[in-house]
Order: sequence, then C-alpha cells, then structure tokens
Amino acid sequence: MSVNPLPSPTFETLYLDHHAWLRSWLHRRLDNSSEASDLAQDTFVNVITTGYVEEIREPRPFLATIARRLLAHRHRRHILESAYLEALAALPPDCTPAPETRLMALQALQEVDLALAGLPPAIKEAFLLAQLEGLTYEQIAARLDVSTSSVKQYLARANRQCIDSVCERFNQLHGAAAYQALSPMRKPASPGRRKSIALLLGLGAAGGAGVFGSRSQPWQQLAADLHTGVGEQREWTLSDGTRVLLNTSSAVNVRFDGDQRLLTLVAGEIRVITGHRTTNEERPLLVQTAEGRVRALGTAFTVRQQDGRTEVAVQQSAVEMTPVAATGSVRLLHAGQRAWFTAADIGPALPASADHAAWTLGAMVADNMRLDDFLMELGRYRRGVLRCDPAVAGLRLSGVFPLKDTSAILAMLPASLPVRIRSVSRYWVTIDKK
Repeated sequence: MSVNPLPSPTFETLYLDHHAWLRSWLHRRLDNSSEASDLAQDTFVNVITTGYVEEIREPRPFLATIARRLLAHRHRRHILESAYLEALAALPPDCTPAPETRLMALQALQEVDLALAGLPPAIKEAFLLAQLEGLTYEQIAARLDVSTSSVKQYLARANRQCIDSVCERFNQLHGAAAYQALSPMRKPASPGRRKSIALLLGLGAAGGAGVFGSRSQPWQQLAADLHTGVGEQREWTLSDGTRVLLNTSSAVNVRFDGDQRLLTLVAGEIRVITGHRTTNEERPLLVQTAEGRVRALGTAFTVRQQDGRTEVAVQQSAVEMTPVAATGSVRLLHAGQRAWFTAADIGPALPASADHAAWTLGAMVADNMRLDDFLMELGRYRRGVLRCDPAVAGLRLSGVFPLKDTSAILAMLPASLPVRIRSVSRYWVTIDKK
C-alpha cells in the first residue's frame, strides 16, 4: 500500500484506462476473482515503483508482461515449497529437520533455484547430484549415461553460474529432499508432482529476469523464512520457545546455530518474546536489521524496519542496540522505553506508551496525528493507492481504530473531519477537501 500526495496524472490515466482490462485478463487465466484483483493491484503498484510510467508506449502488453512475471514468482515459490515439504514428509521421523531449519532451507532452495535458472537439464542434474547427493564424477557419469569428461565440463559451467554464496546455502538443505524438489530429471512420485515439476521448469525463463530481481527487497520479502502479506498478522513459535509476531507486510529470516539465535528483519515490524526451551540456553538472541543489531536480554520488545533507520520499543526487561557502523557504540534500552538508530547513530531514549504496541492487539492509535501521517500508517494495512490532498494533509485526529476493516476506518473520516472520500475502486481511494 502506498500513500501519494499527488500521483502522476499519467499513472492515474493508465490505471483508469487499463485496470478493468487487466483484472479481466488475469481472471480468465486464474479463474479466481480475488486472486485476479490482488495480482492486478500488485502489477500497478509495481509500475509506480519503476518510475517509468511516462515512457510506456504500449500499456497493455507492458502490464501483461509484469503480471505474468509476478504470477510466475508466486507459482515458483509455491511449487518449490510443496515439492520440498513433500519430500521431507517421506523421511523417517528421526531425520525430519526442526521447523526453523525447514524455514531456512526453503529460502536457500529459492536462491539455489534462481542461481541455476537457465542451465540445461543435464548440467543442472549433474550439479545437484554432486552437491546434494555427494556423487563422484564416475557415479554421475553412470547416472546420466555420459562420459566423465562431460561431467567435469557440466560442473565447471554450473560452478561459474552458481556463485559461492549460493553454493554455501546447500549446507542448510536436506540433500535428498532438496534434490527431489530441484531435479529436472528425477522421476516424479505422483501425477501431481509431475505437473508441479513441469510447471516449475516452464517458469524457469521468468525466474531470474522478472520484475523483482533475486536481490530486490520485494523478492527477498517473498522468499523470507517467515513473512506476512498486506493486512496480515501472524505468530510463529521457534524451536527454543521464542515467539515472533509479524505485523503487516513483514518478513524475517531465521538462523539458529550453535553460537547464536539470529532473526534478520528483512522488512516490516515484529514483536519478539524470547524463550528458552532448555535451562542451559546461552546463545544470545539477536535481531539484525539494515542498520545494526538488537540483542535481547530476556525480554519482550518490538522492532520496526523503516527507510534508513530502525525503531525499537521494549515492553519487558531490556535490549542492547548496536549500530552497524558505529564501532563501540551500544545503547541499553529498558522496559517502557523506545528509541531509533541508524547505521551510525542512536537516538535518545523516549517513553514508550502502549500505543506503540497497539498493532499487536490489532489496533492503531492516533493521538493528535496529522491526517497524511495517519493515512500513511493506515496504508500499510491496505492494498492499493491511498491519496491525500495537500489541502487536508495537516488536519489532525485522535482515536483507537481496529485494523480488521480499513475501509470502515476510511468511511468514518468525514464524520469527524471536513473531508470526503472518493473511490475509483477499492484499490484507489482519494481523501480531499469537502
């Protein structure tokens, strides 16, 4: 969801002229009205972020191309997850990885698949057999019915394409299960699985060159171990008993090893309530953001990733904040306090009221808040474009607003402020002067 004071008239024209067409086009392919609406909206939001609206010469082919790629990413992730989890389900109980290990493995699976996209099936198969099955050149040659020298050439080409950082991700995968999910040549176990693998291979061309690159934040967010959609909140309990609640449009990667328990906040906002499944748990629990790290000291706290800075509020006990570029700079934050930090600086400790954690109860609190700021915050919980006319941006309002129905919140604004609501669709809303 984005909030724009005055979006380009060119974009508004593009939306009004082609949104209904794109939604109908997607509906014919998905046979699902709700998914078609969501994907159409995601397509236009993506157009906004490109910044090339005025350069579009053929709108409908352009929009269709973006929509196809977004759909490909969605299918690709679902297929990989299903294939990997299906293979894990067939393992003996004592070989089944822990939940957080499976979550990390799914992200690794995505990265490996993207790195290998476009390789011929035989080369990809040889690489997977070497990395995941541990076979020798001779064994791979026998499996593929080729010469040993061919296998060496295959692996040399695959290694050039699969960068070291991605190869290391194989360590997080259960070899047999990952091979089942990624292999283009292994015989599928069922017709449903055969269909999934075929679709996965068919989408290969779109995987590496889609609208969202493998290193862009939207793709990282979709590929994260834990993630929520727009307007969604969800809680996970990790292997040590730590509870992690994700707010709307948030994403977290989980890495637990022998030395630490690390949560990397890719986007959005989380609440963490630390847990210790064993009494001798000594590994620190850390939350990594783009600006630095937050270390839990037996506590409950929230962390929000914003543009260029991290906001932290502590509800119980204390945390340590350490900016990534401020060597030796550490700030202790106690219960009832909040603060922000950038990569090089830490802001002052301020009182943290219950309002800052209201989202964990499904509510949003406004205390004499500017209307444009209110709409910006509300926009995090809605899909689409939410416009605010500068003539009313400075109006102020207060109240507690349940986030379950954001449309109801917008509908009540004219009752308390001199504004009117204009809706092109449920995805395009403008608030201007009455």
